[in-house]
Amino acid sequence: MGITRQRILVMRHPETVANVRHFLSGRVDVDLTPRGERQMWRAIDALVAWTPTRIWSSPLKRCQAIAREAADRLDVPVEVREDLAEIEFGSVQGMTAPEYEALGYRFPWELGADGRSVCAPGAESFEALYERARRLLCELRPLTGRTACVCHGGFTRAILGAIFDTPLDTFWNVEIPNVSSQLISCDGRGFTLDALALAPEEVALRARSPELLTHDASRDLSGSDDQ
Repeated sequence: MGITRQRILVMRHPETVANVRHFLSGRVDVDLTPRGERQMWRAIDALVAWTPTRIWSSPLKRCQAIAREAADRLDVPVEVREDLAEIEFGSVQGMTAPEYEALGYRFPWELGADGRSVCAPGAESFEALYERARRLLCELRPLTGRTACVCHGGFTRAILGAIFDTPLDTFWNVEIPNVSSQLISCDGRGFTLDALALAPEEVALRARSPELLTHDASRDLSGSDDQ
């Protein structure tokens, strides 16, 4: 890795009713829970502290709620990026695991004999999800400064999977808590993961103390939604 030209923050949206009721929301707008509302303000404060050069957001409201408020405070533009949207679940969107499993489907998608993901009708394959992530990384690669991407757990896994070329049958096995952030650096060619699953308060701390940007923190940084 050469000289860092860009630092990228990838933040997941706050908790939604789909997260607590365990149904596949995908690309449908769903309400935040009361806990999610508290998380939202913590995330906005963290994003403001990060002082990004630019903010990119998923088109879904659970992401734009963070991105637009932070952008207003910082007086920087928000660019809505379709590639930052969550995975499309097609015919099983809105279903719980017992409901779609009764129809013979599994999520995360299983791999067929040909090594390709087997998804429900109208759903996005893991191969297509990876392609979106690679396309986004290509757009990020030449930029400089700080970029904030507000998106989803599934797409965050795809970004990390694309960076590290993680196999399709294991890339989903990464926990991405609500409003957690992943810090990535780029030298104009390759990407390096500097920190994984940071709580909003840890993002703000590292933003104020640049020497901590690549610090490997192993303690629990989940924070409190009641702060």
